[in-house]
Amino acid sequence: MVDIFFYLFENYGGIAQCPDALTLARRLANEGFEEQEVRSAILWVEQLRTPLNIVQVAGMAAFSQRIYHVSERSQIGDANLAMLDSLVHAGSIDEKQREIIIERCLMLPIQAMGQPESFKALLLTILWADNQEINDVLLHGLMDEVEGETQH
Repeated sequence: MVDIFFYLFENYGGIAQCPDALTLARRLANEGFEEQEVRSAILWVEQLRTPLNIVQVAGMAAFSQRIYHVSERSQIGDANLAMLDSLVHAGSIDEKQREIIIERCLMLPIQAMGQPESFKALLLTILWADNQEINDVLLHGLMDEVEGETQH
């Protein structure tokens, strides 16, 4: 499914530019993506179209630490959560973007998280779908590492 995420990211400016589910499924099938992956991606894109209501706590101290619930840790994985923390600390994403990513990831089946490369593609797709600003450093850092494996 990583290939489909990069296809969406490269071909549509945001989720609002994505066609309806049936049209998108046909386009993905015409591009040669496997039927099961297309079905899974379409379901997730439809979930991404549903807005989240994330309330950000104002006035968080610079030294504050996000503690992850056991369900977040088991679903997303410690390595992926550590990657999110490092992105927040580096200023590549903010706390609200981190929470959006976590909430969206919790909507997916556990096997969707997979390897760090899959998580990076998910991360970019979530930010893209929620019309979040994607920092150039973040984009190039994440895509450079997986570019050779996921180009379609």
